[in-house]
Amino acid sequence: MRILWFANTPCGAAEKLVPDQPRFGGWLKSLEEQLVQHNDIELFICFYWAEELEPFKYKKTTYYPMSKIRVDSGTDHSNDRALHCVHDDKKEVKKLLRVIDAVKPDLIHVHGTEDNFGLIQAYTETPVVISVQGILSSICEKYFSGVPSFVAYQCEGLHPEFPFQSVNFLYNDMKKRAVRERKILSQARYIIGRTDWDRRVTRLLAPHSRYFVGNEILRSSFYEKQWNKGELGDPPQIVTVVNRELYKGMETIVNTARILCENNTVNFKWTVVGQSESGNVAKIIKRWLKVDFKPFHIDLVGGKNETELGAILLNSDIYCQVSHIENSSNSLCEAMLIGMPVIASCAGGTDSILDNRKEGLLVQDGDPYSFAGAIVEMIRNSQKAIEYGKSARNTAMKRHDKECITNTIVAVYKNILSGR
Repeated sequence: MRILWFANTPCGAAEKLVPDQPRFGGWLKSLEEQLVQHNDIELFICFYWAEELEPFKYKKTTYYPMSKIRVDSGTDHSNDRALHCVHDDKKEVKKLLRVIDAVKPDLIHVHGTEDNFGLIQAYTETPVVISVQGILSSICEKYFSGVPSFVAYQCEGLHPEFPFQSVNFLYNDMKKRAVRERKILSQARYIIGRTDWDRRVTRLLAPHSRYFVGNEILRSSFYEKQWNKGELGDPPQIVTVVNRELYKGMETIVNTARILCENNTVNFKWTVVGQSESGNVAKIIKRWLKVDFKPFHIDLVGGKNETELGAILLNSDIYCQVSHIENSSNSLCEAMLIGMPVIASCAGGTDSILDNRKEGLLVQDGDPYSFAGAIVEMIRNSQKAIEYGKSARNTAMKRHDKECITNTIVAVYKNILSGR
């Protein structure tokens, strides 16, 4: 089978293009590494890159890097800023179709609905299956559920330091992408998902599609790591991974930590990976809540690579996911995979990922009192927390089993092709 992926990362090509930044590979790289081991699979991957490059083969995969086209000029731009501006879908789809013509795949696999790859469905007779990652229409509804929009805009100011990371840009860009996403899903014939949440939403937005279950392979090093503390630390170390979007719940961390400190309930330290105090979200929350992070034992350590994050998780005691909407957070899944005690917001697909009071604790998203209470519960019941972590690891090892997932994806491909 000749399989063509359209992906939002360079997958395994990251090793060649940015060898010093392995984060660009992501979980798709892990799936790619397994898939190319199948003798009956010939894999091609097309992805957007900051510059136009000739197709190349690296290891067992052939890659097609594509540059984006700006609407205002109609020309290619070879810088990162071009990847974050308004683009011409029609012209870009024509370039994508040329890749399809060159590869002549038996099946096309589009990873995610955030970009315009799925628009090719209307122009090709080759069967297309779409893997759902997040669903932008739902995320837009929850975007300002933690920090109200008027607060975000007011605290950010009229001229943010990094305009392409501003709330106004990110939210409006997401709304535009959500409109395109609904068009993509309305045309979809085959969907791969993994939670009750994405199944329900795609039954609404992609009513004519068949739904297949396909889990994700996580980053390789997390399969090898195991959290094996005999008891929680003193003070316990809490850790959360968040990104630059407001809906990820950074304000919940601050409010939860403040409640714990004001009630003098427990000692703790809270490490936040993916945020720095100079970041836009952190600045907005500091201005809004009129707080500094240090008095509440919150340490924003910025972005970390796979090795650094693994070390932080193994040295921490409780993983907290505070997002207001998720499908299946890879950060949460990685924490479960290494066997950490976990507390997570019951939002989106999280209740399909974590079994409450068996593999961790689920609490209402955005409710800092529930989070604070759950943290206290885990700290005061250390052995129970450790049992949660062990159970979570057993579940995650089965759910993210590399061979099982790869065989499932291959079976989906064959199923679709046999149904033509």
